[in-house]
Amino acid sequence: MKKSLGFILSSIALLTAVCIVLGVLFNKDENKKQEGMSDIYAISTKNEIAYISYDKGQATINLDSQQKIVQLSVEKEIADIIFSEDGTYLAYVVRDKNLENHIRSDIHIIDLGSLVEEVIHTSDNLITEIAFDPKYPEKLFYLEASTYTNYSPIASKRPHDFDVYSFDLMQGVHTKHTDIKKYSMGSLQVSAEKNSVYVQTNDDTYNETAEEIFESKERIFEIPLETPDKMSVVSSPVQAEDVYDFILLPEQQCIIYQAVAGTGPNGIYEYELFTFNWKTYQTEQLTTLKESTSRPALGPDDKIYFMVDRKFGSREPDYHLYRMNQDGSGIEELDLNG
Repeated sequence: MKKSLGFILSSIALLTAVCIVLGVLFNKDENKKQEGMSDIYAISTKNEIAYISYDKGQATINLDSQQKIVQLSVEKEIADIIFSEDGTYLAYVVRDKNLENHIRSDIHIIDLGSLVEEVIHTSDNLITEIAFDPKYPEKLFYLEASTYTNYSPIASKRPHDFDVYSFDLMQGVHTKHTDIKKYSMGSLQVSAEKNSVYVQTNDDTYNETAEEIFESKERIFEIPLETPDKMSVVSSPVQAEDVYDFILLPEQQCIIYQAVAGTGPNGIYEYELFTFNWKTYQTEQLTTLKESTSRPALGPDDKIYFMVDRKFGSREPDYHLYRMNQDGSGIEELDLNG
């Protein structure tokens, strides 16, 4: 009996080890299949474009398509990149692709003149976005999620419990600005005039249960850093659709944002860019590409840059970078391959 029990336990241990090895090999093989451009990019004040692409699964930072300045191992990915205000440095976030087993993030900064880089911060949580403070270029803000889980049985696992942090590069000081543990948070932007940040997050002011939070609408909020508990909605409070990626254009008193415009013949949502004027409360659709249009950004040429996924809904996205005038005219695709 003891020999039979020992044999069974040994067999279970062997099968478990084989499954683990096969799982690791499968993940590596899947990671190597990643190819082409991602939707992560940044534009400097010098009109240089940095973007992330994958070559046999290896995340690569490309600078104006002239050189690959960074290439990671196949197990790593880049969550976000941003230029410093003067365009001489590039900050980026590195984390493991397998978030089930490795929840950790590193913020790197690379000198674009010497290509010397250093890790300025390591976190055991998930850093998803970074943004320099235009008022104080040595301060880097970031969004951090403390959990990676599914809040609802019908939802996939995603980063949750977000808060806003900053890191002073000169003093080496980290600051946690909020303690709100938001269900979702993105599109971090730092005000050039006020001591505030802007984020897209769920409007769960009157929600109590996880199900209610899951069903809450996504809005754009201003968070005053001195009184973060007084965060307020700056997007249209009566809009029925969720609001996602956005940029602020204070001089035009408007917001350009991503939202669902309709459903294609294949039943997949079509995301377009819209503008909302917070003085007149008027909303206008800027793009009609009938794809997945996302990640708007303002370039130094005062044009709006954005990404388009021509295979949205498939397992192999096909990203292309576009730009247009602020009124939605003059849409053109940029050739990042030279």
